[in-house]
Amino acid sequence: MTDPEGNWKSIIDLVSELKRCDECGITTAALAMAYICIDTIANLARPINKSKVTRADFKEFVDTYIKAHPDQPYQYRGKDVYAARCAFLHTYGSETELHTEDPDTIKFAYHNGGKHQYSPSLQPSLVLIGAKSFINDVVIAVELFLKHCQSDVSLRQRVEPRLASVLQIMPYPA
Repeated sequence: MTDPEGNWKSIIDLVSELKRCDECGITTAALAMAYICIDTIANLARPINKSKVTRADFKEFVDTYIKAHPDQPYQYRGKDVYAARCAFLHTYGSETELHTEDPDTIKFAYHNGGKHQYSPSLQPSLVLIGAKSFINDVVIAVELFLKHCQSDVSLRQRVEPRLASVLQIMPYPA
């Protein structure tokens, strides 16, 4: 990819921060970083005629790129992940008004393992998300998105001008 200013590096750095949090066992921070990654990429990928990212853009990114392993009992849906993001980032909880507005929206709770726990026959409105798997699935989704940017010229033309607005971390001399 052409990137004279090195702005793609900001996405690589974001994913690296997410991985570091996960590797250090800082599950809450890693989950927050995973939602930040999704928000950031959804913003970059939004249609050219939209001036800001919307709920629909977030859901589309999830539905297009974030896939759970086929053995997982729960497969991500954009509306569930968006509601979980809102609950986690805005209230540090599992429930938001989106769950009340649409009772089909599944609530997320989290554990620090890998396998999601979901029994729709027992509790159809709650899934216990394996944080390790969710984080891994988000990392894979971002990698897939970046590959898609390499092969899809129109997507790359949307994304590249927006990269300059992504947070850049600069080294500071000691």
